[in-house]
Amino acid sequence: MALFALARRALIDDAYITLDYARSLAFHGQWALEPGHQANTATSPLNVLLLAGFSLVTRDPVVAAGVLLAGALGILGWALSSIGGLRGRTVLLPSLGVAAVAVSPLLASTVGMETILAVALVACLGRAAVHGRPAAAGLVVGLLVLTRPDLMAFGLAALLVPALLRRAVVVIGVAAAVALPWFVTSWLVLGSALPDTVLLKVGDHWGPWTFGNGLLLYDGVYPAAVLLSVLGAAAGLAVGLLITLTGLVRRAAAPELALVVVWGVGAAVHVGVYIGLGTAPYHWYYGPALGSLTLLAIMGVAAAPRVVRGVWAVAAGVLVVTSGIFLARLPWSTAPITTNWATSEQYAAVAAAIPAGAVVRSPGEIGTIAYFCDCTVVDGFSDRALIARTLADRVMTADEIERTILRLNYARLKTGPPIGTGLQLVFADSGPGFPATTPWRAAGVLRLEDAGP
Repeated sequence: MALFALARRALIDDAYITLDYARSLAFHGQWALEPGHQANTATSPLNVLLLAGFSLVTRDPVVAAGVLLAGALGILGWALSSIGGLRGRTVLLPSLGVAAVAVSPLLASTVGMETILAVALVACLGRAAVHGRPAAAGLVVGLLVLTRPDLMAFGLAALLVPALLRRAVVVIGVAAAVALPWFVTSWLVLGSALPDTVLLKVGDHWGPWTFGNGLLLYDGVYPAAVLLSVLGAAAGLAVGLLITLTGLVRRAAAPELALVVVWGVGAAVHVGVYIGLGTAPYHWYYGPALGSLTLLAIMGVAAAPRVVRGVWAVAAGVLVVTSGIFLARLPWSTAPITTNWATSEQYAAVAAAIPAGAVVRSPGEIGTIAYFCDCTVVDGFSDRALIARTLADRVMTADEIERTILRLNYARLKTGPPIGTGLQLVFADSGPGFPATTPWRAAGVLRLEDAGP
């Protein structure tokens, strides 16, 4: 598909971390970023499992990412068509919804990760809500939690829909049956129920920039991409408020009200969770909320008069076409929005120069180098012993509730000594080395050095 053709050579580093896990699982039967070194830093178990399965067929994890992207957008289209079918319209609005997700610059920047899969599942949860199907809702909530634990926020919002609230036991029971086996297995086998990324990301700070104001940070570097990404979500807020506050629309729009709850309130709860956790504003964290609100902007007008619906469809079409042209005209040496310090091609060039079998300390971004290098790259994402150090530091500074949660989560954690490194990759502003530059970071070099004692 067109989006994957553009994105496949510009995947962000965290996408390659997911692909590293999928490759290790598919070809080595190990849950690890680096084969032979068990880890638990894959935030999305479902994404890794699906990518690993497709990798067994395609023999190429990057191609598998394209297959999964096509599948997720197909599921999204099916869910939106089913919702639209309630009012006898199954073509225009659902097609616009899929297109709006596919061409959103922020969502396009997450190809290879779990974000678009998450948006597709949130759409399926909206479908279960409008059709009043608690078992289906529970299944989707379970899959959302396996996609990323924070996506439980949409499940909590869905329980506000009367048809699901009346059978909340079914929703919760099915969700638990789907998700709990993985978390129990992870706790018993991998040493923690929740992935280590929770420890690494919660409380992560970028100076004054938080999840609450992070889009302003990106706007300073990628203004057009951010604007095109948030316009649909802003329209979704307006549509949601109109459906909720206008008595005439409220009496005639029961399906749309369910969508407001699942997609609109769910997005608000999801944003609130991230603000409460105090995470740094990684751009993919915004994807589920922006995606669900964009869907609400398009699908929420199904109950409006024909003229309003037509004008709205034209406006949505203009946004989709503009976003598509914007993406097509980009050079795509990097994703439309990225926080990486080097392009994937630059990292691949560095990886090719590392001696086969070497053990190398990561420069801070590990996924792309580990994918292309015939070596072992080491940092907290691949070496569980380093996670144990981070855990000990966090426990010392945590309050009693957080300390209890951490101790329960890591009650079965066992690690060996840290992986020894002979070489290290470092970023430098100038001097000898491999060129490393993106719109996010000024031009510099990546240099391979002796790791020292």
